[in-house]
Amino acid sequence: MVNLMVEYKVEIDRMLCIACGACYSSDPVHFEPDQTRKSTVVGGETDENISSGVFEDEEIEDVKEAQDSCPASAINVTEI
Repeated sequence: MVNLMVEYKVEIDRMLCIACGACYSSDPVHFEPDQTRKSTVVGGETDENISSGVFEDEEIEDVKEAQDSCPASAINVTEI
């Protein structure tokens, strides 16, 4: 039996991020703070405005929970 994993893209609008830590506290597998405590995507590409990465794992619910817990609505998760 073949188990096809779904890929999804996680983007953080770092201009909206308020560095509260809700995302990386609830999901440290996909989110981590930078030196200013603003969130970045683990293993992703980050610049001043955006941090993004593509994942293919079974923990999408953790990512969506972090998205929902973000008080600044700075996280966007999309299936690709």
